[in-house]
Amino acid sequence: MALQVALYTASGSSILFAAILIHVLLQFGKQLNRVVAAVERLEAEVTPLARETRAVVDQVRDISEGAQRVAGIASGLVLPSLSAFNRTSVVFRTGITAFLRALWSGPRHPEQNARA
Repeated sequence: MALQVALYTASGSSILFAAILIHVLLQFGKQLNRVVAAVERLEAEVTPLARETRAVVDQVRDISEGAQRVAGIASGLVLPSLSAFNRTSVVFRTGITAFLRALWSGPRHPEQNARA
């Protein structure tokens, strides 16, 4: 008799466990459906934004490449001129400095050269 009660109790608890498990799984399925719907709405909003972002990135890349080409052309035109001007100004400054030193120090006498 005790064995039959134990078997009935085990059967009842198995049926109760199965019923609870089915209920939990159905609730989980509903929650999963809500999550899927939310993700689909998010995808519907994000996809156009991603396309627009891609278009903006492409436009910025084109503008950047154009600016790099213009900078390259400008540097090719300006830098040689500036470099030549810099060399010319260094030579001019050296010449002026030598001329002014010679002008201010006056002629050197032979005895000054011997002492120096």
